[in-house]
Amino acid sequence: MSRSRHSLLPATLVVAAALLACVDVSTTPTLLRPDDAARSVSPQAGTLVINEFMADPNAVTDANGEWFEVYNRGASAVSLLNYRIASGNDAGVTITSSVSVPAGGYVVLARVASSATNGGVTAAYAYGTGITLANTSDWLSLRDAAGATVDSVAWTSTTAGAAWGVKDASLSNSTVSTTNWQLQTSIFGAGDKGTPNKANDGSTGGTGGGGTGGGQALTVRFLDVGQGDATYITNGTSKVIIDGGPDSVRYGKLLDSLGLNGQTIDLVVLSHEHSDHATGLMELFRTSRNITIRYFEENQNAYTSAIMTKLRDSINARVSRGALIYRDTDDPCANGSAICTFTLNGGAKIHLLKPNPAGTSPNNRSAAEKIVGPDSASFTMWLAGDAEQEEIGWFLGAAGYTTNPGMKVNVMKADHHGSCNGVTNAYVNALNPARVLAGVGASNSYGHMHAQAKSLYTAHGKPWYRTDGNGTIVVSTPGTVGGGYTVSVLKGTSSMSGASDATSTQTVCNPIP
Repeated sequence: MSRSRHSLLPATLVVAAALLACVDVSTTPTLLRPDDAARSVSPQAGTLVINEFMADPNAVTDANGEWFEVYNRGASAVSLLNYRIASGNDAGVTITSSVSVPAGGYVVLARVASSATNGGVTAAYAYGTGITLANTSDWLSLRDAAGATVDSVAWTSTTAGAAWGVKDASLSNSTVSTTNWQLQTSIFGAGDKGTPNKANDGSTGGTGGGGTGGGQALTVRFLDVGQGDATYITNGTSKVIIDGGPDSVRYGKLLDSLGLNGQTIDLVVLSHEHSDHATGLMELFRTSRNITIRYFEENQNAYTSAIMTKLRDSINARVSRGALIYRDTDDPCANGSAICTFTLNGGAKIHLLKPNPAGTSPNNRSAAEKIVGPDSASFTMWLAGDAEQEEIGWFLGAAGYTTNPGMKVNVMKADHHGSCNGVTNAYVNALNPARVLAGVGASNSYGHMHAQAKSLYTAHGKPWYRTDGNGTIVVSTPGTVGGGYTVSVLKGTSSMSGASDATSTQTVCNPIP
C-alpha cells in the first residue's frame, strides 16, 4: 500500500504533525507488497514515517550494516512496542521492547544495534535476522500493534554504500522511484553515506525528511462567503481549509479563483455542523474538481441535516477506499491528546484543539485552532468557530488552553460572526489580539455584528475587519525572524459598522461578562 502525506502535520501533522498523520492512496504496484493492500491504515500513518533506509552498506557487511530510520512528525512521543516490521521475503519481526520515537525526533532500527560493529550507526533496536533488505526489488513496511500499515516503501534497486532518504515527508514516499527520495551524500561512521538520527540530505524544510521548517511565507485568507466562515491557509506547499461558508456556488467560485482544482488539501477542519460553515465544503468532493483531501476533522456529533448527511457520505466514501483520513475533533490526533499540532512544510503550525465535550449546542462544540507562523514571535492567530460564552469559559478554565498551547495571539477571528454571545472581557484579555476579523453577511437577520460586541472590542482597543464591509481579508507573514505580519482588505476601513448590525436595545447580551 502506498500513501500520500500531508505536510502539515500533526506535530503530533507534526501536521505532521501535523497539518497537517497521512492518507494511503494507490500509486505503487501492490505486487511489491502483496499483503499490504488488504490492510487498514494505522492512526499513526503520516505521523510516523520511514524516513531513510540503508539496504546495501559497503563499509560493513549487509548482516551488520542494514538499518532504517523512523521519524515522528507528531507532538507526542510514540512507543513502538508490539509494532511489526515486515519486508518482501522475510517472516517479519515484532518489536519486543518499548522503543520510543520522540516528538519531532528519530530512532534507527537495525539488524545489529552495536555501533562498534554496524558501521557506526546508533540504533535504538536490533531486529536481527528476521528482516533482510534486498539490494534489488524489495519492500519494507512498519505496522502498528493491530497490524495496520503505518508506513511502507518499495524499491527496485539500491546503490552500494548509500542510504535513500526522504526529502519531504509530507509528499508521496511509497517508492524510491519518486523524486521525493534522494541518495544521501553525508559520510557517517565507517564511511558509508547516510544521515541516521538526523535530518536527511536534501531535506526541503517543514517536516520533510525531518527538517525543522523552511521559514516560508504564511498566508491566511479569511474569505468573503456571506453570513458564514471560510478560511484558506497556505504555507510552503501545504494547504489547509477551515470551514466552507453557507453557499456551495459561492465557495466553488472561490475554489476556482484560488486555483485549487486538481490540488491536494492537506487538512480540512469543520469547526461544527451548522450549514453556514459546512455547506461550501461539499464542493471539495465534486468529482470534476479532482481535489484530494488528506485529513478531514470534525466533531462527528449525531446531527441531522441534509448537508451534514451528504457531506459525511462523501467523506466516508473516500475513507472506504483509503483516500482520506477522517478524525473526530474530540480526539484530533487519534491518540487521546486534546491538542493535535500539524506542522506545515513552510514551518508554520496549526494547533487543532478539542472542543468542549460537554457543550450544550453545536456552537459550544466548536473546535478551535491556533495558527503559529514560522516565526512564532511574528504571527499567531486564534479561530474558534461559533463558540459562545459557555465554551469560552471552558477554553479559559478546564481546557487549560491558556497554558497549552497558550491563547495570546496577534489576530482573533470573532466567535459567532461578531455576536455578543461570542465574546467576554476575559476572553479578549486572554487572547489580547491586535486585530479582530468577523465573517458577516451584508444583510443578515442576526444583527451581526452586535453593538455590545463592537463596544467591547472598542473598549479594549481592538479594531476589527469584517467581510461584508472589507471583502476577503488576507493576513500574511513572510516567515522570517522578525518579519511581522500584515492585514490587507479589498475595500473599506477598520472598525466599520454594517446596515444590519443590531443595536444594544435589540439584543440580550448586555452586559457582557
